[in-house]
Amino acid sequence: MTALIRLILVCTFFTLTACGTGYLKPNSSDVITENNQNTKATPSKDITKLRDFNLNKDTLYDLIVAEVAAQRNQFNITLVNYILQARITRDPEIIKRAINAAQLLKDVQAIQEMALLWIDVDEKSIPAHQLLAFQYTLQKNYQDAIAQIEVVLNLGGEARVDSLAIGSQQLPENDRLEILELYKELYSRHPENNEIGYSLALVQRNLKQFNEAQETLNPILNRNPEFEAAIVLKVNLLYDLDLLKEALELADDQYDNFPANHNLGRLFASMLIEDKQLDKAESVFEDLVALYPQAPSLKLSYALVMLENDKVDPAKITLLELLDAGVHQNEANFYLGRIADLNKNFPNAIKHYQQVKRSSHFEAALERSSFLLAKEEGKIDEAIDYLNGLRTLQPDLSLKLWLLQFKLLSTLQEEDRALKTLDLAIIEFPKDEQLLYARAMNREMHNDLTGMESDLRIIIENNPNHAVALNALGYTLANRTDRLEESFTLIKAALTLKPDNPMILDSMGWVLFKLEKQEEALIFLLKAFQTYPDGEVAAHLGEVLWALGKQNEAQAIWHQSLQKNPKHTALIKTIERFLPYTAPPEDIKESSQPENQPDTETTPEDKH
Repeated sequence: MTALIRLILVCTFFTLTACGTGYLKPNSSDVITENNQNTKATPSKDITKLRDFNLNKDTLYDLIVAEVAAQRNQFNITLVNYILQARITRDPEIIKRAINAAQLLKDVQAIQEMALLWIDVDEKSIPAHQLLAFQYTLQKNYQDAIAQIEVVLNLGGEARVDSLAIGSQQLPENDRLEILELYKELYSRHPENNEIGYSLALVQRNLKQFNEAQETLNPILNRNPEFEAAIVLKVNLLYDLDLLKEALELADDQYDNFPANHNLGRLFASMLIEDKQLDKAESVFEDLVALYPQAPSLKLSYALVMLENDKVDPAKITLLELLDAGVHQNEANFYLGRIADLNKNFPNAIKHYQQVKRSSHFEAALERSSFLLAKEEGKIDEAIDYLNGLRTLQPDLSLKLWLLQFKLLSTLQEEDRALKTLDLAIIEFPKDEQLLYARAMNREMHNDLTGMESDLRIIIENNPNHAVALNALGYTLANRTDRLEESFTLIKAALTLKPDNPMILDSMGWVLFKLEKQEEALIFLLKAFQTYPDGEVAAHLGEVLWALGKQNEAQAIWHQSLQKNPKHTALIKTIERFLPYTAPPEDIKESSQPENQPDTETTPEDKH
């Protein structure tokens, strides 16, 4: 029967060609005569027998229907017919065809049923057990998956023992622990199987059992010192244990033995970068790129290391090759933008930055391109129009784009437009805490204390545990009004939420000083200054020390802070109220960022 079914599967396509788009009717008595005329022929004895044979009458018809349906992309019909005939015929070829259809439709239940049927028909079929192991893994039925892997091993097949171990890295800890025990049991039954031992060590590493993984791995490497995957794992384990020197020595030694091992080479190069051996890392990446010229990730890494080694021109060539190949477009454009940016080729930098799409570099590229367009090219309106266009095309980014627009306009000291930007953004996002807080700080800066309080009250009403808003309102009331008791209550609530926050500690010290509780104030301000020696904290601490008669200590604090913050306005004003002030020298340390780049690290929460 099997031979006949195979013939049917082969002939199906010829039959379809002869029949056009129609189905072959198994009960049809029409035949083609020698003169090509349709006549009612008298069935011969052989034909009569053939009609009585169910395989031709039912199976052939179902298989042809299945194939026609597949040609018409009606795969659900294909699957139903093949499953039906797989159950009836129990033929491996029909079963495999049913599995193919089920895989196409991603019908997990059908795949598993057919795999079980295949094993029932041929219990020694290695592909059937491999398939079933994979299906059990997808279902997180790890015990049965390991059981099927062991069957494949016993049959002498390729078991891919490590597949479950590799996948365990992304699983919850309970799943990993279950898989660990299953591998331990499997290894105890096959103690000489290096693949099982390696898989066990992998799971142990995924569970951060680094020492146990080493104990498992060492005898395996003793038995098979050329087990490349185990060598890579050993290097990783040494690195995990913070033994960078030992990891580098092993990787260096084994890289000479296995220079074509992609994983080992990349790992070796990455550790060299961490160890600041950039020239050697560049050499390793150069070798890997030569071995794997079609591996774009290696090319990207090679280009970035060359950039670190100030080999800008060859790095640029490699990045342009990635662009031409249509791979790693975001990374290539971002770093080409940086190269142009540092060379003050701002139009080219903007062009590359603006080609960076949604990725890890997207926001940095967008912020920098907007700044360059507005500041260096003098095209503020064009920069704003570009952000507005992105808001239309990508509405899910609207909030971030509003914040970026506000930050850009603030950096360029376009205060009126910055405030208008916040007003428009808050219409769209009336409860967003970042927007409300930013507007509150902007209003405070322009002496609109009523507006500032209104925004902060909205934040606190929506989120009573917003310590930053509580502190900001409390500090402003203490610093700029006589509502000291109300200020104390707000700051106390903020301090309860964040007892170690230095800015809130400073606020508490300042309101206590205003309430004429200098000794208590000193405790909070000293603690704040120890963890955050900011100019404003120093100003407050010095003033309290001065009020307590400790003028020398106050001057020492001010002098120390002035050296670190020579242009801090609040500090300078405080000193001028008590001492003659001499302006400090202008030699302020330059930023490591590209010239005129806005400070991306400062947020409203960094200040009162």
